[in-house]
Amino acid sequence: MTDLSVLALVGVILALILVYAIRLRAVPMPTSAKAANEIIAYIPNDTRAVTDFGSGWGDMALAIARARPDIKVTGIELSPIPYAISRMRSILAATPNLDFIRADYRSLDRDPGDVVVCFVDPRAMEDIGDVLSQRMASGGIVLSRAFAIPGWQAFGEVPMKTGNDRLYLYRIGSHKPGIVA
Repeated sequence: MTDLSVLALVGVILALILVYAIRLRAVPMPTSAKAANEIIAYIPNDTRAVTDFGSGWGDMALAIARARPDIKVTGIELSPIPYAISRMRSILAATPNLDFIRADYRSLDRDPGDVVVCFVDPRAMEDIGDVLSQRMASGGIVLSRAFAIPGWQAFGEVPMKTGNDRLYLYRIGSHKPGIVA
């Protein structure tokens, strides 16, 4: 490849990231190993399936798959470059319990499993709440890093040791004020 073609390729990649960041109103953010481990500690032992909404570069989903090989982990990401990188990382890591889907979590009609983790822009949290209220079974757990879901009642709000973020813990069925599971 010539220098010009490499520069053009980098330009296309950056343009795709920018276009999707504007479209989705969010830039994919990495998750440190320490933050991932903090979040993983809140996944119940009897969990069978975890979905990472807005999985970005795949850090969180990959960390869960490595730490908990007994769990089926799915990352959902719409932006093509982070999705492609996540898929490559998954293949290189040889994690058979991990899959990435390039889709919009709002239109993907599937059961998100026992636990959903998310670290997405606060402007998307209401949409996430609507989707999970419709698709997640009663008793399911939602772990949201940094941003609360509007109108939902957390059963736990934990300051994270790895920074200024909080981890919001919700249980489907008792996530709305006045509802008891």
